[in-house]
Amino acid sequence: MKIKFYCKNHCADFEKTEEELKSEKVITHCAFCGEKLRIMNLDEVVKQDIYTQAKEYLDRWVRELGLEGCIELVERHKNQACYRIYKEILKERGFKLK
Repeated sequence: MKIKFYCKNHCADFEKTEEELKSEKVITHCAFCGEKLRIMNLDEVVKQDIYTQAKEYLDRWVRELGLEGCIELVERHKNQACYRIYKEILKERGFKLK
């Protein structure tokens, strides 16, 4: 995923991949004006990380509890905010929750 950086003055907007950010030193300010850099697509980056983590949890729960146990665990926590995410991922995988 590309992470899009920009400064308030838009001196030199740029994109970096996650791999590039891991291998390079941390960049926090614009090289031209010194303004603190912001992330243009922050909501997209956060959403992808949340879904990646949820998929990892579901995979682990299926291994440890089995499919029925995993679905039961997700159903048991219907009132939690993350229920919608788990339900969506399970639906993508072909399972229907109540």
